[in-house]
Amino acid sequence: MNKQNSVLRDALKILRIKEVSEFNLRQALEKKGYRDPELSETINYLKSKNFLSDYRLCSLIIEKNIKKKRGLNYIRYFLANQGVPEHIISETLARMYPESLEYNIAKELVLSLKKPFRRVLYILNSRGFSEQTIEKLKGEISEEQ
Repeated sequence: MNKQNSVLRDALKILRIKEVSEFNLRQALEKKGYRDPELSETINYLKSKNFLSDYRLCSLIIEKNIKKKRGLNYIRYFLANQGVPEHIISETLARMYPESLEYNIAKELVLSLKKPFRRVLYILNSRGFSEQTIEKLKGEISEEQ
């Protein structure tokens, strides 16, 4: 078996298990001892066949974290740690998770919590909601009390 087939086989094994970023796939294959040009050729082939897509990975992670009621900052940080390029993160977040949606999710979370005001602010912050959203909610909550 030639080296190119071997790289492709190992890359497909990884992608069969879970969706990964181009960066993480490259790292995993480098750990197995593969180097360029076979590595770059394999990654370009996988991208051309749509087996590997940072945009798709980004969308999946954003959807999952919206359902878990997590904020923009949490999602941005998580995606960056997965090796997704910043321009893809920004583009996909702008399309899928505008600030108005983050605000609505944060408000829904606040209303469901039934906890003291300071604890609610801590929870919002720990879930990665933006400062603008937290400040807006702070103003609303203090007006209601």
